[in-house]
Amino acid sequence: MRIRGIITTGVAASAAIALGTTSAVAATGIDLTTGKGFLGKGEVQTALGLNNAALQKAVDAKSLVFTATQATTQALTQSATQSAAQTATQSAAQSATQSATQSATQNVSQVLSCTVTTGSVKNPKIFTRDGERSAVRTGTRTGSHVGTHTGSRASTRTGTRSGSLSGVSTGSLGYDIDVDARKNSQYTGFIFNGWKGDPTYKDGATTWDSEAKFGDWSFGDYNFGDYTFDSYTFAAYDFGDYAFAPLADVQWGDWVAAPGETPSDCDRDANADKVSDYSNVVTPGAITDGAVADGPIVEGEVVPGDVTEGDVTEGVVQYGAVQYGVRTATGPKALFVNGKAL
Repeated sequence: MRIRGIITTGVAASAAIALGTTSAVAATGIDLTTGKGFLGKGEVQTALGLNNAALQKAVDAKSLVFTATQATTQALTQSATQSAAQTATQSAAQSATQSATQSATQNVSQVLSCTVTTGSVKNPKIFTRDGERSAVRTGTRTGSHVGTHTGSRASTRTGTRSGSLSGVSTGSLGYDIDVDARKNSQYTGFIFNGWKGDPTYKDGATTWDSEAKFGDWSFGDYNFGDYTFDSYTFAAYDFGDYAFAPLADVQWGDWVAAPGETPSDCDRDANADKVSDYSNVVTPGAITDGAVADGPIVEGEVVPGDVTEGDVTEGVVQYGAVQYGVRTATGPKALFVNGKAL
């Protein structure tokens, strides 16, 4: 009597199957490589909890279903890409120099005195006058200012990275078996004539890693704008000395003299033999500084500082299509009768 060999239901395998090594002959007397061999009735009775009479009836009723299954695993991968943005700031320093001029005036006084002797009379004479002379001096000062580009000098760059997500799909292969019942006066066992057709695949559980594994980010360059600088902070000018006009160029005021006397009394050729105690002293006085006239600011080169990078803001991970690996058997086939292991 031919006994049905029923396989597990499921979707046909969508990938190649790499069958693992199996034992040549199972404890049941069935070669699990070929599906051939002999199975005594006692093993079926034990698996199903049937006595001999019940087994005979089950065979006659064709209610025995023999199946074989084999566990499998299949590697799954998905490509993954992710974009990101990163901000950065950069400081810079810039030096500058500035020249200036400053004018000044200086008071100058002159005292001319002599004694003119006329006959036996000695007549002392004193003449005074005030004047002024001017000068200009130059000076330079250096300064620096610091600019930062937080905001206006900030930049954002974008980048991408690639990786993959790994997973495993478990399932099982189901085999149809060509089985005949052996009978003398009663059924004594079952002849397994081998697998019928190709096995079919039944999906099991699929598990994925918690997150994709990525390589390093690949960022483009920052695109910075112009610096925003604050004002220069200058030190005081470093001035040289004034260069005053010669005393001969002093702008003199009028002489102060007694009525009827003039400075020429001391210098007149006619009095040359009558003049004694001659003195002519010019004395420079206090200097009065004028206003400082600032010149143009001459800026030096901008010296960029280090780029300070901010955090990387990651975008959403984009996954590609699932790539299926080869289904691999993870152990030998297992025999069942009516769902009970043999």
